[in-house]
Amino acid sequence: MSIFKSCDIRGVVGDGLDAAVVRRIGRSLGQMVRRRGGASICVGGDFRSSTPPLKTALTGGLTEAGISVHDVGQSPTPVVCFAARHLGLDSFAIVTASHNPSEYNGIKFSVAGRPAVPELIGELRDGLDAPVEGGDSGNVVLKDVCSDYEAWVAKEAKGFLSSCADLPPTVGRKDSSSSEPKRMRRLHVVLDSMSGAFTNIAPRVLMSMGYRVTSLCSRIDPDFLGNEPNPARDPNLQTLVDRIGQEHADIGIALDGDGDRVIFVDHAGAIVRPEQIAALFVKYCFERPTVVYDVKCASVLPRAVESAGGRAIVQPSGYGFIKTTMIDRRADMGVEVSGHHFFGVLGGGDDGLFTALVVSGLMEMTGSSLTDLVKPIGWPAITRDLRVPFQGDPADAVEAIASSCGGQLTRLDGVRTEYDDGWALARPSITEPAITFRFEGRDGAHMREIASRFLAGVPELGSRVMEMIDD
Repeated sequence: MSIFKSCDIRGVVGDGLDAAVVRRIGRSLGQMVRRRGGASICVGGDFRSSTPPLKTALTGGLTEAGISVHDVGQSPTPVVCFAARHLGLDSFAIVTASHNPSEYNGIKFSVAGRPAVPELIGELRDGLDAPVEGGDSGNVVLKDVCSDYEAWVAKEAKGFLSSCADLPPTVGRKDSSSSEPKRMRRLHVVLDSMSGAFTNIAPRVLMSMGYRVTSLCSRIDPDFLGNEPNPARDPNLQTLVDRIGQEHADIGIALDGDGDRVIFVDHAGAIVRPEQIAALFVKYCFERPTVVYDVKCASVLPRAVESAGGRAIVQPSGYGFIKTTMIDRRADMGVEVSGHHFFGVLGGGDDGLFTALVVSGLMEMTGSSLTDLVKPIGWPAITRDLRVPFQGDPADAVEAIASSCGGQLTRLDGVRTEYDDGWALARPSITEPAITFRFEGRDGAHMREIASRFLAGVPELGSRVMEMIDD
């Protein structure tokens, strides 16, 4: 598979991704910045063993293209994005493979304020061997923004909460003459940084907010020997779930490898889904919001937005697609089922720690458990992502489904069909020869009925999917 994905660069180090390739990528990226009138870029990287040499190669390519590099070192992705805003830079590049295992690495980037999407990825790839168009080499300036970020994210979260629309009166925008809201006792947080980039920063910031913090990880592990740093996979949360019960804690927070995604667990050990968290924000933090969500999201979110008088905008799955729409539509909030939460106040970007501070702050300010806050939102009968390996062209199978599935069809990302009180989705994987399915219904039986109807045109593939649903 190509290292050039829809919204970033990602691959196994030594298998199509190495220092020589990354230097060419840096040179092409630098020329993209220059074509848009830029001269500087912010660069950082995660803590994988392969990141330092790849970051050096990336920086070398950028300076060869005449770009001034502001290097913030090995940092969580949100810290690099903060640094770019803090330093007044509208381009950044981050060496990271996010939640993938340690043998992977890659590059996330933004050019002139625009996130990576297929058009920018194509321009980058096409310029790999283009000669540099004159000019002097760039330089490298080292920057340490960690303490600035820690102070900023705490202040930003408090400011965001103070502006929320539907919090108790003394902490929201309403008449502060009302009585003081109920407050929880000191919040006890169990934090699983998954030995990733936020392992050192997140406990300090959470404790600075007055929370009691139990950390599962005491040090960064560049090889992720203890666990895959992906909180979107339920089995990876089991240690966190168990520890919450042992500690009688109020909330569990799991951050992914580079820190831009977050998943929450309530005091009873139940995983709270990103769509539920987003619906919670719709209720408490916005008035008639514009919300961007990915095509795999459960219906509880668009329904919550519509009930609030807002506008829900569906987009293909992928960070670049959501953030681009956040910027273009000046949206208030966005979400992906993988745990990305986007905010207009962050320039349309995301930050796992900022999101965690907002959720914890809502619990503290309302005096409610996370369980009670999300209970009115509910949760449908919905499958996880069902990833089915497929020999042949997955696009052909998706087309066969589209021609026979009936219902109200959309082709935004693969094929999604709306049925009465439910929906079905099939989309080709962009990372492997496979098809991803997801189904939602009123209850388990109804969801299975929807899946059977959706897959009627591909009986052999359909039987494999139904086995996964029943598993």
